[in-house]
Amino acid sequence: MKYREVAPHPQLRKHIKCFWSLEHDYSNSLHDHEHLWADAHTELIFTSGQRYSRKVHGRTVVIPATFVVGPFQNELQLLCKGRIALAAARFWPWGFHALSRVPMKDLKNTVSSGRLALGGAFESLDRAMAHERSSDAKLAKLEQGLLTVLAALPRPKLLSRPIAMEVLETRGATRISALQRNHRIQARRLQRIFLEELGVTAKVFSRIVRFNHVKSLIERNPDIDLLKLAYECGYADQPHFTRNFRELFGRTPANYKALMKQAARPFNEQRDVVFLQDEAAQPG
Repeated sequence: MKYREVAPHPQLRKHIKCFWSLEHDYSNSLHDHEHLWADAHTELIFTSGQRYSRKVHGRTVVIPATFVVGPFQNELQLLCKGRIALAAARFWPWGFHALSRVPMKDLKNTVSSGRLALGGAFESLDRAMAHERSSDAKLAKLEQGLLTVLAALPRPKLLSRPIAMEVLETRGATRISALQRNHRIQARRLQRIFLEELGVTAKVFSRIVRFNHVKSLIERNPDIDLLKLAYECGYADQPHFTRNFRELFGRTPANYKALMKQAARPFNEQRDVVFLQDEAAQPG
């Protein structure tokens, strides 16, 4: 697998978190699918080579070559049987609103065609990307295309941005009542602008942000105490923590912790061997 992230042009930073590329052969690897999890970012993805598919109500549905992954409240599995190359833009949770030709709330929990989501902007972007071969060239074309598209659109107010930024900065720990107070906004209006600009309510957004923070802490330290982690991150109790984690990721925190410990074992064993070799090399 070859994965790379690139920072966006300064004029795009209000909308786009990063550009990224991925090249992978799913036919010759233990990594034979993508298991995604709840995330409030929207992804615009251009593929070449094989296509992804997903299971929908028991049926296998082939995903368009250019697609948009909207904000998701649960897990998502993308299947592939061959070699694929991706060039993509990861938008801030509020960032895709300016481009989307459909309401953001209609993109929630969906994998949509780029043509549907982008409307008239799709053709120029897709045409420019089709003539490039390397990942670097595709990302450069995508960045330039989005600069052109966004420059031609009315500048959105993005009323949700400062509120969503506070949620991100506090890793989902800020209460909704505190957000209302800090930004002098009523509950109904807060919900309306989040649904319009992010596709999810402020409560759901906070829940997703907190989950992703907890998930990252488990990845950094697979020996972490889950009960302590639950209370430190603001969950009411252990069952609430476990239920929330399973809903957003499809597995329990205990199961994910075990997987991370298993994944870290070869690295730790190798580190111990190096440590012993270093000790043996010391003068007696």
